[in-house]
Amino acid sequence: MEYISSSLSLAMASDNLSCIGLILFFSLLLRAAIGFGDGLLAVPLLAMFIDIREAVPLIICLSTTISVNALWQGRRSLQLSSLKRTSVAALVGIPLGVMLLSLGNEVVVKSLLGVLLVAMALWRLGPKSQLQLKSDGWSYLFGGLAGMLGSAYALRGVVFSIYGGLRGWSQDQFKGTISGFYILSGVVIPISYLSSGLITPRLIGLYLLFLPLAFLSTILGHLLTHRLDADMFQKIIWIFLLLFGVFLAARPLLF
Repeated sequence: MEYISSSLSLAMASDNLSCIGLILFFSLLLRAAIGFGDGLLAVPLLAMFIDIREAVPLIICLSTTISVNALWQGRRSLQLSSLKRTSVAALVGIPLGVMLLSLGNEVVVKSLLGVLLVAMALWRLGPKSQLQLKSDGWSYLFGGLAGMLGSAYALRGVVFSIYGGLRGWSQDQFKGTISGFYILSGVVIPISYLSSGLITPRLIGLYLLFLPLAFLSTILGHLLTHRLDADMFQKIIWIFLLLFGVFLAARPLLF
């Protein structure tokens, strides 16, 4: 209890707590509503107030925690075979991502990912777009990338959503499976952070401080989800990917 108390004290002493809270609330609201996007929205904004080496583990840990409820709700539509393959591949990518977080150039990686997102989204939203992944082998590629970019920049949901969109999953299949991936990868990633010295008492304090806010955003996000039909959900997924891609690709020019 003394460790928890001291961690919370360190967190409460942080500057801009209200700004951090607002960023986390809307990011996790987005995550609960459409299944991804929390890291992509939160990390660039949080990095203006805290070190990115705190921002990424913080959103990863909070997002993993709220995934438990989403997994339970979507358990009947879970694509178990895809989840197994992507999770195994993520084990290879996660250590590489931790190295990127510690040593790599995040601007270059995010810009390249942004260009890829824009190209894929425009193709998928086009009137004659029929691209769909049939082979299960693609799950290893996307799982590895999700593990690497997830542990490095909290972008695991974006990569996984591309895979889910190309597989043509329904809303329930997508949200159930991505929540399972969040939980499985969310167990391994913090362990990797811990071994690399990225888990600090202040980070633990921030996690505990904003955990109730994360649960509130989850409840509101689920209410939004029930208002979306299947076709609209697919379009929203790819529209968000397009917007996120533009943001990532253009961010070095804007900031």
